[in-house]
Amino acid sequence: MASASLASKQSIRPHRKSRTGCSTCKRRKVKSLAVVGAGLGRSGQVTAGSPTGTASPLSGTTPTMPTRNPQTVEVDPAPPLDVNNVELLLHFLTTTAETLAGPGSHMLEFWKRNAPHIGLSHNFVLHLIFALAAFHLAYLARYVSSPGEGCASAQPCRRRSRGEYLSLAQQHLTVGLSGFSAQLTRASPENCGALYLGAVLTSYCTFAAGPTSSKDLLVGTANDARDPVGSDSNSPWMPFVYGVRLMHETFSPDVLFTGSMAPLNGGSPRRLLEDPIYVRDGFPRLDWEAALDGLRAYIARVGWRGEDQQVGAPSALPERPEAEPTKKSISLHALDGLIGIYAATYGRQGSDGEITYDGPSENQFIFGWLYRMDRAFVSSVRRREPCAILVLAHYAVLLNAETIPGAWYVESWRQHIIEAVDDFLIEDEHRNWMRWPMEQVVPEKSAVVGTAVF
Repeated sequence: MASASLASKQSIRPHRKSRTGCSTCKRRKVKSLAVVGAGLGRSGQVTAGSPTGTASPLSGTTPTMPTRNPQTVEVDPAPPLDVNNVELLLHFLTTTAETLAGPGSHMLEFWKRNAPHIGLSHNFVLHLIFALAAFHLAYLARYVSSPGEGCASAQPCRRRSRGEYLSLAQQHLTVGLSGFSAQLTRASPENCGALYLGAVLTSYCTFAAGPTSSKDLLVGTANDARDPVGSDSNSPWMPFVYGVRLMHETFSPDVLFTGSMAPLNGGSPRRLLEDPIYVRDGFPRLDWEAALDGLRAYIARVGWRGEDQQVGAPSALPERPEAEPTKKSISLHALDGLIGIYAATYGRQGSDGEITYDGPSENQFIFGWLYRMDRAFVSSVRRREPCAILVLAHYAVLLNAETIPGAWYVESWRQHIIEAVDDFLIEDEHRNWMRWPMEQVVPEKSAVVGTAVF
């Protein structure tokens, strides 16, 4: 009999006793965990059956029989929250994106939604987005006296100083360029769209960072030594532009501009514009024909003679007539592309006075000239060859708020390039051709520049 009773007790399933549990538990005499009490231990641990004797938050009663071996459940600590990145992303979505798209543009949705979404799969894109937002906040911080000013107004609140935002921008730009460069070496249909977007963002960041020195000419730093043709060693972003240009030629538009990248597909580049951009967007026309056409005639006439001598060099190098076509064609090719940009932007006035444009639509993009720039021309600019830097100075005139609406990121480059080129030119014969660019950008200084005969 005793052995039967013992066997019966051993057959009962182990349980905990409860006095206030459900009816089933009461019948089985199982003790409820809620009644015993759930204690939140230190270090983020939840212990079932707290022995502290405190009232259970569920039953309101005080347990009288705490368990001797409480169960411990580990609670993962909250992941760290990077408030800086949250601020940068918020600013990009609410403010910076609109400056890239332009007012009322269909591209706003791309910058606010598609671009960050691409960054989730390609993190270098997110870093470049963060960098550009930080540069924008640094730009806006120039107009407030202290961090936090303007938070109660319609303007975005800036939590940090301009120097701190610039530091954040450089950190993200460095990481973004590193990831971009790594992906560029293995371009494929899966990442070509992200690489194209990365190149666009890198260009914006380069503009936004501003000149690094008085010799910074955007496409490279002016040098005193002669560089080999095609050298990009001190241009931080032109190698990426060249690489993506090759990728653009490798992948067809239906591969490059698919999915989230579709809004960037402008259609056939040979499609003609109906009107010049100044008519379409409603800004004043600039009379450019005499200045640009005159500069072309000048380069064609003096070409190699004006370029064989480096600006500021103590003496001219030996004349090399066999190099004349190459020297001349480098600057003329760049200038012809620039004339196309001017014609698309402001139209060309014919002999009958009518202003029209009948070229390809790709010329409406001001940055397209940089994108299509040859390595040889970049090297000529870096060597400060007069005809090359004169062409660059005439390009700088286009970097304004009318041709690039909301372009805060180019604000510091326009005047810097014009004044740098004017300083580099020594001979009056070359400086005469700086009068027109100076009149457009820094008219107060144009009086000291010679007069070119158009």
